[in-house]
Amino acid sequence: MKLKKDKVRDLVYQEIKKMLLNQDLLPGQKVNKQELAQILHVSQTPVQESIIALIKEGLFESRPREGVFVKVFTNQDMRDFFAVRAGIEGIALRLCIEQHGVKSLEDIITLFDQFSLPIEEEKEKQMYQQVDRMFHEQILLRSGNTMIREFVQEFNFILRCYQKGLLREPSETLPEHLAIIEAIRAGNAVLAQSLIMEHHMKSYVILSV
Repeated sequence: MKLKKDKVRDLVYQEIKKMLLNQDLLPGQKVNKQELAQILHVSQTPVQESIIALIKEGLFESRPREGVFVKVFTNQDMRDFFAVRAGIEGIALRLCIEQHGVKSLEDIITLFDQFSLPIEEEKEKQMYQQVDRMFHEQILLRSGNTMIREFVQEFNFILRCYQKGLLREPSETLPEHLAIIEAIRAGNAVLAQSLIMEHHMKSYVILSV
């Protein structure tokens, strides 16, 4: 059974966003519509429609006479993202604990159990980055706050914040994640909020240098 046109377009759009997250499409890279269509096994029409949507969302940019490129976010852009992220994610985590209880986060607070320092192999670092992203994304999405969910989705918040990959090494961030998780397990919403905000503000400081 053939998929409806809108369904194909939505699937292509999501796949291109995954390529951005997985860094199969890199910042500054020229976007080749024909190549994407071949990779995704679709016609160029849904690819073109997805590209237009991603330009509107600020993830791609169109340059006159040059083509379409993956947008490169400056350090100032990233600083702004992390400053906002610290506040929003701190509130989201507090809401998760206070309104929905620790059980609402039960499946994600074990995500880092598979890691121990040092994390040096590239494959393990990539896995750590995926877990890091999932942990923070799920906190935002599980807050139960409609405005937070809409903001995260509309502004592609996770994609923007992870464009440059991990800004700090796991040797620094894993202990911070474990401290946040300890506060969550203790049901200490205020401490968890403070720790996750501090966690993101450290990235903000690095981008300020």
